[in-house]
Amino acid sequence: MSEELYKPLPDIEAYLARIGIPQAKEPTPEFLDELIDAHQHAVPFDNLDVHTLGLTPSLDIADLFDKIVNRKRGGYCFELNAAFNALLRGLGFDSRPVMARVLLRPTPYPLISHRANVVTIDGREYLADVGFGGPMANFAQLMEDGASRTEDSHTFTLYKRNDYWWEVGYAGSKADERVVLRVCAMPVGEEDFIPLSFYQANNPESVFKLNRMANIKTADGAFDLRNNTFTEYHGSEKAIFEVAEDGIPALLQEKFGIVL
Repeated sequence: MSEELYKPLPDIEAYLARIGIPQAKEPTPEFLDELIDAHQHAVPFDNLDVHTLGLTPSLDIADLFDKIVNRKRGGYCFELNAAFNALLRGLGFDSRPVMARVLLRPTPYPLISHRANVVTIDGREYLADVGFGGPMANFAQLMEDGASRTEDSHTFTLYKRNDYWWEVGYAGSKADERVVLRVCAMPVGEEDFIPLSFYQANNPESVFKLNRMANIKTADGAFDLRNNTFTEYHGSEKAIFEVAEDGIPALLQEKFGIVL
């Protein structure tokens, strides 16, 4: 039932402990930044339930809490940003879900395949995302046309295209900006993500069915796994390794804290 999608978190303090935040603070932009950064460093983005286990993830808050907090797993955007939205609302933030199109790879018809959140603080809106496996801002992005911010040589800029759609531009250390997301600010409900998640979890042509993915931020970069290719990012440097199939479980546990 849809009411399970809107229930409060069973234990806010336990969720904060999971992401390494010692205590709740006032719902300010600074605390929102802290929560986003901590979440990305503690909870991995991964599609292993879909790709490896053949499951359709539950989006019920109780199930997400059990998976992310109790079992210390990660998830993909429909899971992570739903749980994060529940955390934000439990902490007193005015947060709501939004849909987005991923534009990382050229395609004539980019589907709505991503979920993020918009948080309103003192009349200003911020894009908050903890569930994007690609280049992802570790801070809340102010939703004003041209608003830009750089952290650790990664620059994110928001462009307002019309009354509903925003684009997220990303530039790395080489200043090669490209649009990675197209976000629709129109209000939606939690239940709107059930068919979107079901499609991504069950369509044999879905990128989540075809490719194993895991990503987590580290102190000076990130760990990324795509199929059998593991990449360690350290600042502007990266090292790439090919991992044998029988080595994947150990890698997931060591680098991402994931035990299936």
